[in-house]
Amino acid sequence: MTKILIATLVASALGWAGAPAVRAQDEPPASTPEQLDVIDKGTDTIDVSKYPKEQQENYKVFSEKCSKCHTIARPINSSYALPEEWTAYVNKMRHKKRSGIDEEAQKTITSFLVYDSSVRKKDLIEKKLKDKAGADKKDAPKTDEKAK
Repeated sequence: MTKILIATLVASALGWAGAPAVRAQDEPPASTPEQLDVIDKGTDTIDVSKYPKEQQENYKVFSEKCSKCHTIARPINSSYALPEEWTAYVNKMRHKKRSGIDEEAQKTITSFLVYDSSVRKKDLIEKKLKDKAGADKKDAPKTDEKAK
């Protein structure tokens, strides 16, 4: 079951699910300089020794590319967890001049961050999905039972 969830999250992040992978409303809000200062001082490594070999290799690309512009602690300690958040974030970073992130590296980095979130940020993913479902219900058009 866990493997299916992870595969679904990764596929969704990479746009393989058939629907657009990123919508404007899915992009997480920018962090303030104060928030970034706290995040950047957090842990800057992840023990990936128990991750699948592919994700261990993806971690190397993530570490190399992302450290060109900011600390590795920034994405590691961020509140991003959902595939669409990572997709939007890595896409934004890809378009920074110094990033060196091409389309292939973007997919590799996104795959790693989505997988890593599914391992280290399970509770946050669950909370965000619950919040999102609640917001979707709130925004859904109400049907008039009497009109039926």
